[in-house]
Amino acid sequence: MPSRTSRSIEMRPAEAGDMAFMQQLYACTRNTEVRMGGCDLATETLLQGVQFRAQQSWFESQYPNADLAVIMDRERPVGRLFVDYGPGELRILDICLLPEYRNRGIGLGLLRSLQAQGERLRLPVRLNVALGSPALRLLQRCGFEILAVDGVYNLMEWMPPAGIDLD
Repeated sequence: MPSRTSRSIEMRPAEAGDMAFMQQLYACTRNTEVRMGGCDLATETLLQGVQFRAQQSWFESQYPNADLAVIMDRERPVGRLFVDYGPGELRILDICLLPEYRNRGIGLGLLRSLQAQGERLRLPVRLNVALGSPALRLLQRCGFEILAVDGVYNLMEWMPPAGIDLD
């Protein structure tokens, strides 16, 4: 299921051997507010591993049929995309890129592709984004609106244009 989002960016289904990369990706994307102040590096690494596995287990239990893909730049893994195609929504569970791959249009390309899928399926595209996340501006530029705030996350939604009849 490779698909292109820009010239050298492709996606492939995640495999068991990708979990070490995904754990490293998780750790490098934790902002300083989420880091464990006062812990030594070994303890922080251990705790982030526990957090990653807990997040992964939660996604898998809540969304057992979700697609997990590794975002690749040529042969190098640079991120992940986790999406659930549910009966009433297309739910983005996680879009995550290595810091050096951000602000290159990759996230925008992925969002536009997911919106096109939502339009074809006539489903809203939804996701949770952390309060204060820099991704909020990109999501709003792409037409996502905040539906609710729970103290930690904004629940955001993009709706396909009304009146499109694909039959």
